[in-house]
Amino acid sequence: MPGSAKLVSRALLLVSLCLLSVAQAPAVELEPQRDVHVRFSTEGSEKGAGFVVGEVSKVGKTATHDFSCVLLDFGLFTRFDQKAPGQPSQRLGRLSVEVKDLGSQTPVAYRKALPFPAGIRLEKISTCASEAAKEAAKDPAKEQEKKAGPPQIVSFKVTPDRVQRGGSATLSWEVQNADGVRLFDDSGEVEARNLVPGGQRGRPLSISGSEALSIDKATTFRLLAVDRQGRRVAATTTVRLLNGQSVSCRIFGKVSGTPVRIRLSPKGSLETFKLTHVGVFVPGEGQPTLSTRVNAQGGYSFPAVPGNQEFRVVPLGPNWLYEDSNERVSCLAGKSFRVDFAIKGVRAD
Repeated sequence: MPGSAKLVSRALLLVSLCLLSVAQAPAVELEPQRDVHVRFSTEGSEKGAGFVVGEVSKVGKTATHDFSCVLLDFGLFTRFDQKAPGQPSQRLGRLSVEVKDLGSQTPVAYRKALPFPAGIRLEKISTCASEAAKEAAKDPAKEQEKKAGPPQIVSFKVTPDRVQRGGSATLSWEVQNADGVRLFDDSGEVEARNLVPGGQRGRPLSISGSEALSIDKATTFRLLAVDRQGRRVAATTTVRLLNGQSVSCRIFGKVSGTPVRIRLSPKGSLETFKLTHVGVFVPGEGQPTLSTRVNAQGGYSFPAVPGNQEFRVVPLGPNWLYEDSNERVSCLAGKSFRVDFAIKGVRAD
């Protein structure tokens, strides 16, 4: 019995040593095809980003390494459709994916969101470091980053939020605890000469800043902030177009010199003509878009003329002879324009 007890004690000691070494083991780099099979691709989209998906399986049944957790390290690069022809891809960052429970040769699927639109390249495969090894390898600076919390978008706005087609709007943002900021519109990542040099797309913006962009349609912008740990947060803001259906200008003025008494022919009798109405015309059209009555004091007003287009303001009735202060008006939304008429007479037909 004493001999048996010694054998049991030695066996327990060996098991304990083995368990201790595994528990404290650092990560071990694996070789594709020899140790593991890895399949990967990108799919789907999430407002311009996407996912890396695939499967991992062991090559052989013999466990030469601890396959309870395998770490895939992907490099993130400029996509082919994000760069100008002939330009090399830029490295944009990295993405780590943990795949657990490779207990057999059965493939284990994985799926992880990309922090931003990018091409991917598998750069390294390794076993996951043990918790003890992770603690020993912790970087104090990175630990401080974790304590700082995830990215936060303090503000993201567009000024003005309504512009004329082709007008300029300024996007401004303030972001904290982030390592990268990217900007998207309804079509994908924003392309602008002042954002992306050399015709490329996707150069990260400053963490907090502003950019002026030309607007040709109603657009929702999305700001994406990410940190080194892959944590991300997004915010949106929308700029809309001013248009004739939703905005207007005001046209008003005063008429003087009416009524007038005049002979339309040398032998004709004196006739009295009084200006009673003023019309607003689209240039080239024969019928007024709007008309209004001249009041007893000679004033008139169009309080809501369809905005963002040009009009002619004309006294209606006979063929008036008059001086006007500004017959053509570019009706800018939200503005007021005054057009006065000094009637001199009436032309004979």
